[in-house]
Amino acid sequence: MSTYIIEDANWVKDSKTTQTSILVVDDKISAIRDSFAYYRYMRMDVSSFMMTPGHVMCDLELPKGSEFLSTKNYYLDEFIQKGCTTVLTAFNLSFECEFLTELKARKTSLLNSPLDYAIGLNTSAKRITPGLIQLCKRHKVPIIWIDINELESFKKIPWGWIKGLLYDYPITFVPFFSTSIDKKLKMKHLKIWQNTMKKEKIPHLSSEIPQKKPLSLDILKKIGIYPLRGNFLVGGEISYNLYMKTEREEGTEPQAFQTDHHMLKCTMNRGKYHYLNDKGYFYPGTGEELVIHTPGYFI
Repeated sequence: MSTYIIEDANWVKDSKTTQTSILVVDDKISAIRDSFAYYRYMRMDVSSFMMTPGHVMCDLELPKGSEFLSTKNYYLDEFIQKGCTTVLTAFNLSFECEFLTELKARKTSLLNSPLDYAIGLNTSAKRITPGLIQLCKRHKVPIIWIDINELESFKKIPWGWIKGLLYDYPITFVPFFSTSIDKKLKMKHLKIWQNTMKKEKIPHLSSEIPQKKPLSLDILKKIGIYPLRGNFLVGGEISYNLYMKTEREEGTEPQAFQTDHHMLKCTMNRGKYHYLNDKGYFYPGTGEELVIHTPGYFI
């Protein structure tokens, strides 16, 4: 039985920082307190670092079927060296009848993933039907990206029927653009998206999800990935990043935190170092699928 205390952690939660200590037992968080002054366990002083949960990042272009070395380098370069421990991705759908085939193919492509993963659906507006929503609910697909390049197809979606199907599994809808368009036209499309989704009272994100960057707590909550990931919870597995403090933060209590301004020194996930001493580690097949049973429960 391995027990230790992570002491004086500058815990970053949604860019805000508080100081706390964490009791870890067998790679799980046993307790979180201001301090464990009277406990006689090994202590790991992390006061000189900023501590975040392992990041969740989105990548709609995550490779499928690539050979091992290129896949390994992709994960190392795009995720592991950035402190990511969970990736959000999607399967593409051209026809509703291919739903199960495409979902299975995406899951198969992730069998060697070193990161945990959640899978959504990426499709065109004309494919959004009550039947498709039923399939997503049945197979626990918590998020649907809709291509809004084609506004006429988007305007024809039967939102009234679809809303009635979301009462027990509120899937989150997210806009994306399959091709590049003029910035002014893009803003027009997004405004129509926002007005429509608000009017119809459909769970949604107002804009695109940033790719290959740590997702905000608000996005994680809407999709349902939080509290499974993106937080330190008693009873949960220990997964964290340690970033060096900047000079201006030494001896202070920082009010904001941005990963771009800090140097990653360590990523620990479920008892294994994924990143340490400027080196990333690739553990093929150790990732697990996150099954989202209730999207948006903690909003």
